[in-house]
Amino acid sequence: MPNDRDTEAAPSDALLTAFSGYITQHLGLHFPRGQWPELVRAAEALDPAGAGACMRRLMAAPPTRSQIEQLAHQLTVGETYFFREPAVFDALEHEVLPALIAARRAAGRTLRIWSAGCCTGEELYSVAILLQRLIPDLADWRITLLGTDVNPGFLRKAEQGRYRDWSFRAVPAWLVWRHFGAPQDGLRAIAPALRRGVRFDYLNLAADLFPGPEVGAPTMDLILCRNVLMYFEPASAARALQRLGRALAPDGWLAVGMAEAGHALLTPFEPVRFPSALLYRQRPEALRAELAAAVTGLHSAVPAAAAAAIAVAPAGTASTDVAPTEPAACAAAIVAAPAGPAPIAVAPAGQASIVAAPADPAPALALRARLSADRGLLDDASLCCAAAIATDKCDPELRYLRALILEEQGRTAEAIGALKDALYLDPDFVLAHFTLGSLCRRNGAAREAQRHFANALELLRGHAPDDVLAHSGGVRAGELADLMRAGAGAA
Repeated sequence: MPNDRDTEAAPSDALLTAFSGYITQHLGLHFPRGQWPELVRAAEALDPAGAGACMRRLMAAPPTRSQIEQLAHQLTVGETYFFREPAVFDALEHEVLPALIAARRAAGRTLRIWSAGCCTGEELYSVAILLQRLIPDLADWRITLLGTDVNPGFLRKAEQGRYRDWSFRAVPAWLVWRHFGAPQDGLRAIAPALRRGVRFDYLNLAADLFPGPEVGAPTMDLILCRNVLMYFEPASAARALQRLGRALAPDGWLAVGMAEAGHALLTPFEPVRFPSALLYRQRPEALRAELAAAVTGLHSAVPAAAAAAIAVAPAGTASTDVAPTEPAACAAAIVAAPAGPAPIAVAPAGQASIVAAPADPAPALALRARLSADRGLLDDASLCCAAAIATDKCDPELRYLRALILEEQGRTAEAIGALKDALYLDPDFVLAHFTLGSLCRRNGAAREAQRHFANALELLRGHAPDDVLAHSGGVRAGELADLMRAGAGAA
């Protein structure tokens, strides 16, 4: 006999429209029509009576905190890792944090840092690693390192401070060796010294009071709210940014994600360009109020074609017995910032410059494409990637990203074409040769596959076996060479 879930009709457009608005009102998250299936999936997971019944039940009254937490568990994304977007951490290590530390050393040795939307804690612990390196007398300081998130599952993992090697995919062996213990049951625990001053709390950026003046507390010196507001409905994002500004010290700094930098909603903040990174700081109060009043549109500062394309977008290290050599600089040693078009008014290394022009849109569009692909939103990812290519036709990495998305969509012939485009732009692109060889082999083109594997192996001879290949998700040169020799029969 069928149950209620079997007999209940699919939620109507009217119900989904109302429920999407309910989610925006109480969580800030934006789910346009193209993402309604995610709302249906979440509601079905929360109520055995079916999605429609769940939606109507939730909307019948203001949500409880428990209901908000359950929704957040279903609807928020937990993809992060240590020192994500290394160029941002390079700017923090060499410019932003040293200046803040010098100023606060003369004013009581206090420092307050907030990771808003902290996910599972990797970002906040990355900052703790930098502070340990930058402040030799750290024990004499009062440091607040606050991480907040709306997903209680993420917070539990952050408090445990135990991570799989996948979380270290962008960091070198020396950093893992120094700051984490040996793996136990596949997990590495963060060093106790890095937990000093760190705490994680529940906070809903769309509804709760922010730390700082709203709760009678001091302002924050640095706020990191990266790859969070891109999932918000524009009006909700604008309100959150205004409140983040009020929580920030007059000389404080704000870091947002690459996909969010350059947005018109950030106009009340002063953009500061560092090599390969864009951060924000407080403007003078009068100018900030004037600019906030002037921001009446909620449009992204990217070309119209690119904006149309992104409108639908959502939001292994082996243990060693001997410590690897530790470089003088932490973030810069993790991975070189990717090459790209020359930015506008870039300051020389070590010197920041204020710029009025928005950041180049191609990297932001590419990041949104990757995020959409990670969530399985392949049509959205394809649109974003196409828009990125339209703004920068000579970047082989964008062609490679497009090939990966096309292959996930089952469009193998087009993926092969995109890989050939990438190799035309960069004949030494190792991963493009490897991926093209794999697709050719799958299609029965053994001779062409062998040629691309041989090209990749020849290029890998210029790498040390432990070199992590760019755009590989942590694959080392030696691992890729072994894989090709074993699987493709290449010499």
